[in-house]
Amino acid sequence: MLEKKIRRYKLMDEHRRLVREGKLREANTILYLLRKGSVKLGLGDESYTVEILCERLGCRIRYSRNYNIAEVRL
Repeated sequence: MLEKKIRRYKLMDEHRRLVREGKLREANTILYLLRKGSVKLGLGDESYTVEILCERLGCRIRYSRNYNIAEVRL
């Protein structure tokens, strides 16, 4: 439970950083992840950035059968 809260606060910090840098699409995806608890990412540049960021923070990532879609969960 504590790990999930720490991961959530780290994601909030990353969201603020992305907004300050002007990367609003990535920030919007992070915000959606924080609100809903999971998000599906495709093959775009923004999705790749969010996937790497979430992997670094320790979020659980599941890939589809052909690796086109990654589902990130808190």
